[in-house]
Amino acid sequence: MASIKESDSSIGREAETALISFTLSQQLQSPTLRCFFLNTIFNLELDPISVQSRDDAFEAFFSRYSLLCNLAANTNRAIESITHWQFAEIVIVVKDNPSDPRHKVISRIPGSQQLDWEQHGWDSHLAATVLDLAAGVWSMLSIGRFSGDVSYEEPIFWEDKESLGEVIRKYLPSTPESQDMVKLPQTFTAAHLEQIGGIKVIWTSNLADHLLLKDDDTKLILFHQVSILQLHKAPQSILFQEGLVDETIRTISLLVPPILGEFNPWFLKQRRKHKIDAQAGNCARLNSSQRQIENFVFWRDRLVLLKRTFDDAEPRSISQLWWDDRKKTQWFTFWVAVLVFFMTVFFGVIQSVAGIVQAWASVQSLKAQNAPSKSPS
Repeated sequence: MASIKESDSSIGREAETALISFTLSQQLQSPTLRCFFLNTIFNLELDPISVQSRDDAFEAFFSRYSLLCNLAANTNRAIESITHWQFAEIVIVVKDNPSDPRHKVISRIPGSQQLDWEQHGWDSHLAATVLDLAAGVWSMLSIGRFSGDVSYEEPIFWEDKESLGEVIRKYLPSTPESQDMVKLPQTFTAAHLEQIGGIKVIWTSNLADHLLLKDDDTKLILFHQVSILQLHKAPQSILFQEGLVDETIRTISLLVPPILGEFNPWFLKQRRKHKIDAQAGNCARLNSSQRQIENFVFWRDRLVLLKRTFDDAEPRSISQLWWDDRKKTQWFTFWVAVLVFFMTVFFGVIQSVAGIVQAWASVQSLKAQNAPSKSPS
């Protein structure tokens, strides 16, 4: 088992004891427990203090983890008695055997000498459910059918003769089909997609849904678990194709660019509405050469389709017209014409009112002149 730094060995023993006693029905709230759990499944050496100092302490990941545990428990109540320590052991079995078919991975789980599965009523159904849960938490994919879990594509099923590596390669994009060389300017952001194109951003924790357009191209599905993506860069894993994790982070940076190293206002507004990972709005900003479409391989097809949809979108409201500066000359000409029109109307109204007032004053003056003067008595 991986552990945290030697200098924090006493903290590690306390966290280990807590993970052994805490069941999946109990959330991991403290930064120390979260740190130890992540160190264990990712084989890292995160410091609890650094985890605690983060503005979200991996809140988005552990919210997702807790949700999946609850949904899996609805499928099989026996899962509620499994501890976080035992679950971490299962995740390690899954990630350390990415080339083994599913049935072989299942056979390895009860064989762990550190687990006593008899008290959990271990059977094939429980094994299958726990395996789907562990694989989904580790790979950031919605694996298995857990009622209540949101996925905008077809559910991902890990077949008995497939390895997890094969499942990931089947459901995540690889070689691009599109040869279109679209331009990805600075204005190609999630904020502009909403403000100009009327394309609403829906956040997801399922990597397979990333950059999908849904509901007649009116919704964009955007993956946000960047903190966990960054942890996947550290361990040597063959689950994801080389470059996939880095490119995924770059697509998020492309659509949610920081401004002068700070969160942009649109992202801050999104965070107030949704439980999304803060790191999704804190990726390194891409320069012009990094935004070239040829630099994207895995997500190129979805980016091209999204850019085409954005280019074809016509503003349907005054606010969308105001934000639509994709063609700056047309935008400037249009709003100058609008300004001239309203000024013409405004001064026309003023002139009309002035004419009315002047006419009224003239009438009153004539009345005063024609009024009979009173003769002295």
